[in-house]
Amino acid sequence: MKKPSIYLKTFSLMLSLGLVMSASAMAIAGLKPSSPNQENQKLSETLVAGNKGLRFRRRRMRASRRRTGGFSRGVCKIGDEEKPVHVTALLPQLQSKELPEDAQESSTNAQIPVELTVEGTPTFLVHVTETEAEEAVFTLMTENKDKVVYETTVSLNNQTPGIISISIPESDPANPDNELLQVGEIYNWFVTIPCDQNDWSQNPTAEGWVKRIAKEESLAQELANTPDINHPKVFVDHGVWTEAVSSLAKLRERYPNNPQVQADWKDLLESVGLENLVAERPVDSPESGVNN
Repeated sequence: MKKPSIYLKTFSLMLSLGLVMSASAMAIAGLKPSSPNQENQKLSETLVAGNKGLRFRRRRMRASRRRTGGFSRGVCKIGDEEKPVHVTALLPQLQSKELPEDAQESSTNAQIPVELTVEGTPTFLVHVTETEAEEAVFTLMTENKDKVVYETTVSLNNQTPGIISISIPESDPANPDNELLQVGEIYNWFVTIPCDQNDWSQNPTAEGWVKRIAKEESLAQELANTPDINHPKVFVDHGVWTEAVSSLAKLRERYPNNPQVQADWKDLLESVGLENLVAERPVDSPESGVNN
Protein backbone atom coordinates (compact mmCIF):
# COMPACT_ATOMS: atom_id res chain seq x y z
CA MET A 1 0.00 0.00 0.00
CA LYS A 2 3.00 2.31 0.41
CA LYS A 3 4.41 1.79 -3.12
CA PRO A 4 2.25 4.44 -4.84
CA SER A 5 3.45 7.00 -2.28
CA ILE A 6 7.10 6.13 -2.93
CA TYR A 7 6.59 6.32 -6.69
CA LEU A 8 4.84 9.69 -6.36
CA LYS A 9 7.69 11.13 -4.27
CA THR A 10 10.25 9.84 -6.77
CA PHE A 11 8.34 11.38 -9.69
CA SER A 12 7.98 14.71 -7.87
CA LEU A 13 11.71 14.80 -7.13
CA MET A 14 12.58 14.12 -10.79
CA LEU A 15 10.13 16.79 -11.96
CA SER A 16 11.63 19.37 -9.58
CA LEU A 17 15.15 18.57 -10.75
CA GLY A 18 14.01 18.92 -14.37
CA LEU A 19 12.50 22.36 -13.73
CA VAL A 20 15.67 23.56 -11.98
CA MET A 21 17.87 22.38 -14.86
CA SER A 22 15.56 24.03 -17.41
CA ALA A 23 15.61 27.36 -15.53
CA SER A 24 19.40 27.21 -15.28
CA ALA A 25 19.70 26.63 -19.01
CA MET A 26 17.46 29.60 -19.71
CA ALA A 27 19.51 31.83 -17.41
CA ILE A 28 22.76 30.78 -19.10
CA ALA A 29 21.24 31.46 -22.53
CA GLY A 30 20.15 34.89 -21.33
CA LEU A 31 23.69 35.73 -20.24
CA LYS A 32 25.18 34.71 -23.58
CA PRO A 33 26.40 37.85 -25.40
CA SER A 34 24.76 38.79 -28.69
CA SER A 35 26.74 38.32 -31.86
CA PRO A 36 27.89 41.40 -33.78
CA ASN A 37 25.36 40.58 -36.51
CA GLN A 38 22.54 40.50 -33.96
CA GLU A 39 23.61 43.86 -32.51
CA ASN A 40 23.79 45.42 -35.98
CA GLN A 41 20.35 44.03 -36.76
CA LYS A 42 18.90 45.57 -33.60
CA LEU A 43 20.49 48.95 -34.44
CA SER A 44 19.06 48.79 -37.96
CA GLU A 45 15.62 47.90 -36.61
CA THR A 46 15.77 50.86 -34.22
CA LEU A 47 16.73 53.19 -37.06
CA VAL A 48 13.93 52.03 -39.32
CA ALA A 49 11.33 51.85 -36.54
CA GLY A 50 10.87 55.60 -36.33
CA ASN A 51 7.47 56.98 -35.32
CA LYS A 52 4.32 55.62 -36.86
CA GLY A 53 1.78 58.25 -37.82
CA LEU A 54 3.81 61.30 -36.79
CA ARG A 55 1.23 64.08 -36.57
CA PHE A 56 1.39 67.57 -35.14
CA ARG A 57 -1.78 68.40 -33.25
CA ARG A 58 -2.85 72.00 -33.19
CA ARG A 59 -3.14 73.48 -29.73
CA ARG A 60 -6.67 74.51 -28.80
CA MET A 61 -5.54 77.96 -27.76
CA ARG A 62 -3.01 79.25 -30.28
CA ALA A 63 -1.65 82.75 -30.19
CA SER A 64 -1.70 84.42 -33.60
CA ARG A 65 -0.73 87.67 -35.25
CA ARG A 66 -2.13 89.51 -38.23
CA ARG A 67 -0.28 89.27 -41.51
CA THR A 68 1.00 92.80 -42.09
CA GLY A 69 3.64 92.72 -44.80
CA GLY A 70 4.21 91.13 -48.19
CA PHE A 71 2.60 88.18 -49.88
CA SER A 72 3.57 84.56 -50.36
CA ARG A 73 3.83 85.09 -54.09
CA GLY A 74 5.21 87.63 -56.51
CA VAL A 75 6.66 87.99 -60.00
CA CYS A 76 10.27 87.32 -60.92
CA LYS A 77 12.11 86.81 -64.17
CA ILE A 78 12.79 83.28 -65.36
CA GLY A 79 14.84 83.64 -68.52
CA ASP A 80 13.25 86.39 -70.62
CA GLU A 81 9.82 85.90 -69.07
CA GLU A 82 8.24 87.14 -65.89
CA LYS A 83 6.64 84.31 -63.99
CA PRO A 84 5.04 83.98 -60.57
CA VAL A 85 7.29 82.76 -57.78
CA HIS A 86 5.85 81.29 -54.59
CA VAL A 87 7.54 81.27 -51.19
CA THR A 88 5.93 79.10 -48.51
CA ALA A 89 7.01 78.89 -44.89
CA LEU A 90 6.86 75.36 -43.50
CA LEU A 91 4.41 76.24 -40.74
CA PRO A 92 1.11 74.65 -39.67
CA GLN A 93 -1.66 76.09 -41.80
CA LEU A 94 -4.76 77.47 -40.13
CA GLN A 95 -7.97 75.71 -41.07
CA SER A 96 -10.65 77.85 -42.68
CA LYS A 97 -12.80 77.64 -39.54
CA GLU A 98 -9.92 79.15 -37.55
CA LEU A 99 -9.78 82.27 -39.72
CA PRO A 100 -11.90 85.39 -39.26
CA GLU A 101 -14.95 85.48 -41.54
CA ASP A 102 -13.58 88.42 -43.52
CA ALA A 103 -10.06 87.01 -43.90
CA GLN A 104 -8.82 85.60 -47.18
CA GLU A 105 -5.44 83.96 -47.85
CA SER A 106 -4.12 87.00 -49.70
CA SER A 107 -5.70 89.53 -47.34
CA THR A 108 -3.78 91.58 -44.81
CA ASN A 109 -6.42 90.45 -42.30
CA ALA A 110 -5.20 86.85 -42.38
CA GLN A 111 -3.98 85.38 -39.11
CA ILE A 112 -0.66 83.57 -38.70
CA PRO A 113 -0.15 81.27 -35.71
CA VAL A 114 2.75 81.91 -33.35
CA GLU A 115 4.83 78.73 -33.22
CA LEU A 116 7.24 77.75 -30.46
CA THR A 117 10.97 77.16 -30.27
CA VAL A 118 13.03 75.95 -27.32
CA GLU A 119 16.38 76.75 -28.94
CA GLY A 120 18.42 79.92 -29.04
CA THR A 121 19.46 79.04 -32.59
CA PRO A 122 16.31 77.74 -34.28
CA THR A 123 16.18 76.72 -37.94
CA PHE A 124 13.37 77.99 -40.17
CA LEU A 125 12.33 76.18 -43.36
CA VAL A 126 10.90 77.81 -46.47
CA HIS A 127 9.98 76.39 -49.86
CA VAL A 128 10.82 78.43 -52.97
CA THR A 129 9.48 77.63 -56.43
CA GLU A 130 11.63 77.94 -59.55
CA THR A 131 13.45 81.25 -59.86
CA GLU A 132 16.69 82.60 -61.26
CA ALA A 133 17.11 84.86 -58.24
CA GLU A 134 20.51 84.19 -56.69
CA GLU A 135 19.59 84.85 -53.09
CA ALA A 136 16.86 85.27 -50.52
CA VAL A 137 16.79 87.76 -47.64
CA PHE A 138 15.90 86.58 -44.14
CA THR A 139 14.76 89.23 -41.65
CA LEU A 140 13.95 88.77 -37.97
CA MET A 141 12.11 91.57 -36.18
CA THR A 142 10.76 92.28 -32.73
CA GLU A 143 7.06 91.69 -32.08
CA ASN A 144 6.05 95.30 -32.60
CA LYS A 145 8.34 95.59 -35.66
CA ASP A 146 10.31 98.51 -34.26
CA LYS A 147 13.69 96.79 -34.55
CA VAL A 148 15.48 94.42 -36.91
CA VAL A 149 17.00 91.80 -34.63
CA TYR A 150 18.87 89.93 -37.35
CA GLU A 151 19.14 89.98 -41.12
CA THR A 152 21.09 87.80 -43.52
CA THR A 153 21.16 86.71 -47.14
CA VAL A 154 20.87 83.07 -48.18
CA SER A 155 22.30 81.85 -51.46
CA LEU A 156 19.85 79.90 -53.60
CA ASN A 157 22.66 78.59 -55.84
CA ASN A 158 20.28 78.25 -58.79
CA GLN A 159 18.83 75.14 -57.15
CA THR A 160 15.20 76.09 -56.89
CA PRO A 161 12.60 74.73 -56.62
CA GLY A 162 13.37 73.35 -53.18
CA ILE A 163 13.33 73.84 -49.43
CA ILE A 164 15.87 76.20 -47.93
CA SER A 165 16.82 76.30 -44.27
CA ILE A 166 17.92 79.37 -42.31
CA SER A 167 19.55 79.06 -38.89
CA ILE A 168 20.16 82.13 -36.79
CA PRO A 169 23.23 82.55 -34.58
CA GLU A 170 22.93 82.30 -30.83
CA SER A 171 24.28 85.77 -30.13
CA ASP A 172 23.90 89.17 -31.72
CA PRO A 173 26.82 89.68 -34.15
CA ALA A 174 26.97 93.33 -33.06
CA ASN A 175 26.75 92.40 -29.34
CA PRO A 176 28.21 88.90 -28.82
CA ASP A 177 27.24 88.92 -25.14
CA ASN A 178 23.53 89.23 -25.97
CA GLU A 179 21.32 86.34 -27.11
CA LEU A 180 19.30 87.12 -30.23
CA LEU A 181 16.15 85.34 -29.05
CA GLN A 182 15.03 86.09 -25.54
CA VAL A 183 12.94 83.55 -23.61
CA GLY A 184 9.31 84.61 -23.47
CA GLU A 185 9.55 87.02 -26.42
CA ILE A 186 7.69 86.82 -29.75
CA TYR A 187 9.39 87.61 -33.06
CA ASN A 188 8.21 88.18 -36.63
CA TRP A 189 10.35 86.71 -39.43
CA PHE A 190 10.32 87.04 -43.20
CA VAL A 191 12.00 85.39 -46.17
CA THR A 192 11.91 87.54 -49.29
CA ILE A 193 13.08 86.94 -52.86
CA PRO A 194 14.27 90.44 -53.92
CA CYS A 195 13.24 90.32 -57.56
CA ASP A 196 12.12 93.96 -57.59
CA GLN A 197 14.63 96.20 -55.84
CA ASN A 198 12.42 99.27 -56.36
CA ASP A 199 9.17 97.93 -54.93
CA TRP A 200 9.66 95.33 -52.22
CA SER A 201 5.92 95.02 -51.66
CA GLN A 202 5.74 93.09 -54.94
CA ASN A 203 8.45 90.62 -54.00
CA PRO A 204 7.45 87.06 -53.04
CA THR A 205 7.63 86.84 -49.25
CA ALA A 206 6.90 84.18 -46.64
CA GLU A 207 6.14 85.27 -43.10
CA GLY A 208 6.07 83.59 -39.71
CA TRP A 209 5.88 84.27 -36.00
CA VAL A 210 7.90 82.46 -33.35
CA LYS A 211 8.06 82.55 -29.58
CA ARG A 212 11.01 81.23 -27.63
CA ILE A 213 10.11 79.33 -24.47
CA ALA A 214 12.35 77.77 -21.85
CA LYS A 215 13.30 74.15 -22.45
CA GLU A 216 11.64 72.21 -19.66
CA GLU A 217 13.74 69.72 -17.74
CA SER A 218 11.39 66.91 -18.76
CA LEU A 219 11.92 67.73 -22.43
CA ALA A 220 15.69 67.97 -22.03
CA GLN A 221 15.85 64.61 -20.25
CA GLU A 222 13.60 62.94 -22.78
CA LEU A 223 15.77 64.17 -25.65
CA ALA A 224 18.93 63.01 -23.87
CA ASN A 225 17.48 59.53 -23.39
CA THR A 226 16.00 59.21 -26.89
CA PRO A 227 17.81 58.30 -30.14
CA ASP A 228 18.14 61.21 -32.56
CA ILE A 229 15.80 59.53 -35.01
CA ASN A 230 12.97 59.82 -32.48
CA HIS A 231 13.60 63.47 -31.55
CA PRO A 232 10.91 64.79 -33.94
CA LYS A 233 8.28 62.78 -32.06
CA VAL A 234 9.50 64.15 -28.74
CA PHE A 235 9.11 67.71 -30.01
CA VAL A 236 5.69 66.90 -31.50
CA ASP A 237 4.54 65.47 -28.17
CA HIS A 238 5.59 68.71 -26.47
CA GLY A 239 3.90 70.92 -29.10
CA VAL A 240 7.15 72.50 -30.34
CA TRP A 241 6.76 72.85 -34.10
CA THR A 242 10.01 74.63 -35.01
CA GLU A 243 12.30 71.87 -33.74
CA ALA A 244 9.90 69.09 -34.76
CA VAL A 245 10.07 69.97 -38.46
CA SER A 246 13.71 71.13 -38.53
CA SER A 247 15.03 68.02 -36.75
CA LEU A 248 13.05 65.80 -39.12
CA ALA A 249 14.38 67.74 -42.12
CA LYS A 250 17.94 67.04 -40.93
CA LEU A 251 17.13 63.34 -40.54
CA ARG A 252 15.72 63.36 -44.07
CA GLU A 253 19.06 64.63 -45.38
CA ARG A 254 21.08 62.23 -43.21
CA TYR A 255 19.02 59.14 -44.06
CA PRO A 256 17.59 59.81 -47.54
CA ASN A 257 16.74 56.14 -48.11
CA ASN A 258 15.19 55.42 -44.73
CA PRO A 259 11.52 54.56 -45.41
CA GLN A 260 10.31 55.47 -41.93
CA VAL A 261 11.97 58.90 -42.01
CA GLN A 262 10.25 59.55 -45.34
CA ALA A 263 6.95 58.32 -43.90
CA ASP A 264 7.35 60.57 -40.85
CA TRP A 265 8.05 63.55 -43.12
CA LYS A 266 4.93 62.81 -45.16
CA ASP A 267 2.74 62.30 -42.09
CA LEU A 268 3.99 65.44 -40.33
CA LEU A 269 3.49 67.77 -43.30
CA GLU A 270 0.11 66.31 -44.16
CA SER A 271 -1.04 66.79 -40.57
CA VAL A 272 -0.58 70.57 -40.87
CA GLY A 273 -1.84 71.15 -44.40
CA LEU A 274 1.51 71.09 -46.23
CA GLU A 275 0.92 67.91 -48.23
CA ASN A 276 1.91 69.67 -51.47
CA LEU A 277 5.49 70.03 -50.17
CA VAL A 278 6.08 66.41 -49.15
CA ALA A 279 8.08 65.53 -52.27
CA GLU A 280 10.12 68.75 -52.38
CA ARG A 281 13.85 68.34 -51.91
CA PRO A 282 16.14 70.44 -49.71
CA VAL A 283 18.43 72.98 -51.36
CA ASP A 284 21.99 71.73 -50.88
CA SER A 285 24.06 73.59 -48.30
CA PRO A 286 22.99 77.20 -48.92
CA GLU A 287 25.66 79.76 -48.13
CA SER A 288 24.70 82.75 -46.05
CA GLY A 289 26.22 85.99 -45.02
CA VAL A 290 25.38 88.47 -42.30
CA ASN A 291 24.02 91.83 -43.29
CA ASN A 292 23.18 93.99 -40.30
